[in-house]
Parts: sequence; C-alpha cells; structure tokens
Amino acid sequence: MNDQKQTIIQSALSQFLQFGFKNVTVDDIARSSGISKKTLYEVFEDKDQLVSESVRFMLNCKQCEFDEVMKGQLNAIEQLMKIITLMEQMIQGMNRVCFQDLQRYYPKAYQLLEAYKKEKMLKDITDNLHQGIAEGLYRDDIAIDVIATFRMESAMMIFHSTLYQNSKLDMVRVNKELFSHYMYGIATIKGHKLISKYLSQQ
Repeated sequence: MNDQKQTIIQSALSQFLQFGFKNVTVDDIARSSGISKKTLYEVFEDKDQLVSESVRFMLNCKQCEFDEVMKGQLNAIEQLMKIITLMEQMIQGMNRVCFQDLQRYYPKAYQLLEAYKKEKMLKDITDNLHQGIAEGLYRDDIAIDVIATFRMESAMMIFHSTLYQNSKLDMVRVNKELFSHYMYGIATIKGHKLISKYLSQQ
C-alpha cells in the first residue's frame, strides 16, 4: 500500500469511527487528507471501496495486535485481559452507529467483518479455550464450539446501536461487563482467583 492510499484510509477510518460510515462524505475525507476529491477518486473507485478498504485496514491492524498476544508466553486468562484492553482501545470514542451503517449501507464491507469473525476471531477464541482447559483455568466440561460462538457473537453486541440506547453505560463499560461475565462463566476456582486478581489491578 502506498503512502497516499494509507494516509487517506487512516484519515477516513478516524472519521468513520467517530461519526459513522454513512455520515462522513467523500468531501470530508478529501479535505481532512489534504487532497482534492478528484485525487481521492484516482485512488479509490468510490466511497464503497474506501469503506471496504478502511474496514480491511482496521481488522488487519487489530489482528496483528491480537496475534502478538496469542503468540506470547501468557496463560489463557492473561491473554483475555490483554485482549480486553485492546478492545477498549479500539472502541473508545467509537460511534455506535458504525456497525449498523455497515449492515445497512455497505454490504461488501460488512461481509469483510463477518468473514473476519468466522476465520480469525472464532479461531482465537477457540484456541484460548483449549489453552485454558489445558492449564486448569477453564472448566473441562464446556462445549467449546458452543461457547466460542457465543463469545464471538456477544463480543459484537456492544456495536448494536439500539441494544443499549436507553442506557447511560458507554461501550467500554458494557464490553468489560460482558467480558467479565464470560470469563467467570468458563473459569475453574483456580481461574476465578486469577480473574479477580487481574480485574482488581485494572
């Protein structure tokens, strides 16, 4: 990816996450990138392509961070605590309409997200569950395929704009509560002690 294309994508993504994918115009992105709209269209065919490339860039960047955590010398619960921190960094200040915008207006970009969930996210969750069971931190009677899918889908709940629309809780707080519920649900007594220890340090 050349420097100009990456600059445009990063500028666009910053605005998309703050204001929503639909609300940000090509004019807004060109202006924030310091280029003309004509130049932008020389790099991207249309806004749909720019949205898709921005989503792909975001997912690739996040997966690189997640891969570092998964490949490190951490126990399964330490991995989860690192992941929750990365998720908080990602959703901090994110507009709740983003997920809904992708579903309604940008199906190609939404399919990228769905593919990422099934190909990357589900595998990481499944690997973490296997590791935690082997370490005695997670219960060995859990149905891994069921729980992994549950965790994958529940992680996306915070992005549904209407789910918590009447709540004063922000997405970071909701994410932490859902994550804590998941961790305690799968953990052994040994795992509970570690979870409580790590949460008390945050």
